Amino acid sequence: MTYGHGDDIYHYGEQVKINFSSNIYSHADLSELKNHLADRLDVIAHYPEPAPRELEAMIARQHGIPADMVMVTNGANEAIYLIAQLYRGWTSIIPQPTYIEYADACDIFDHIVTHENAVQTVQAEEDRIYWLCNPNNPTGNVMTKTLLAYIVRRNPRYLFVIDQSYADYTKKEMLQQSEMTDCYNLMLIHSLSKKYCIPGIRLGYVTASPIIISRLKEIRQPWAVNALAIEAGKYLIGNNVRVLPELDPLLAEAQRLKDNLSQIEGIMVMDTNTNFMLAHIDWADSGELKKWLIENHGILIRDASNFYSLDKHYVRIAAQTPEENDLLVEAIREYKDLKII
Repeated sequence: MTYGHGDDIYHYGEQVKINFSSNIYSHADLSELKNHLADRLDVIAHYPEPAPRELEAMIARQHGIPADMVMVTNGANEAIYLIAQLYRGWTSIIPQPTYIEYADACDIFDHIVTHENAVQTVQAEEDRIYWLCNPNNPTGNVMTKTLLAYIVRRNPRYLFVIDQSYADYTKKEMLQQSEMTDCYNLMLIHSLSKKYCIPGIRLGYVTASPIIISRLKEIRQPWAVNALAIEAGKYLIGNNVRVLPELDPLLAEAQRLKDNLSQIEGIMVMDTNTNFMLAHIDWADSGELKKWLIENHGILIRDASNFYSLDKHYVRIAAQTPEENDLLVEAIREYKDLKII
């Protein structure tokens, strides 16, 4: 596992006043869930289900697929590592830049890892997996649902792992497992932690063919998902709880932040379909800028230099409130003036 992800607020404690480093919306009202869990704390006195079948059945009904096509995991990360373990030694194609843990998991389980810049046919073994993050982290780009469905159906010999953890942070249509039940080469990773803004409660799931799900369940540890996480998932899904704001205003504010940052000379912000964005700053070292923003303004950003194919001039930023976004822009302007002096 890579140490150096966003939301490393545990390094800074009370220094952090505004957190731009996590892609997850940071102003969600979680009081309803907190009150429910406070009333259910008795569950910690007993073992949880070895496999959270009731929660899996609820998710399956939500997606309109059989329960044997769902496996709940201890966050999306457990799904990534289990898939890499199940297909130990395969060739994995991982277009870059993208989430670091795909390559880390594949390295642990002896995959032959190839970093391609696009989804394309390469000279590789027949035992091949394509890892696609959609929406992509750190860029915020989204591949169209039509294109992904075409690629998966056109290449039945190869496996496709599509991580849709940030599906709720874009207006673009996502691939649905219910529309691909005839495809046995597709795995979709989902994150309830991100959907409900509860990263501290590790909760994700995989949807795939019953054969793949059965094989994944054979290699996972019992009690991998703790009792409070299961309780939270059942409550949130069962009550159709929504904690994310309306996307139109959130994405409009992200675009405004992107435009304001782009007006600063030497900053190039990539196009995004989400609330987060990747920026290249040619006059700043990303680690030094991160340190200065924390120490002088209590602002935390994501140093993106540890993503494969990126260097020390890249940062990732997730839009916050208009007032907070303006503070970030002014702080970066201040840092630039100091660098020039």
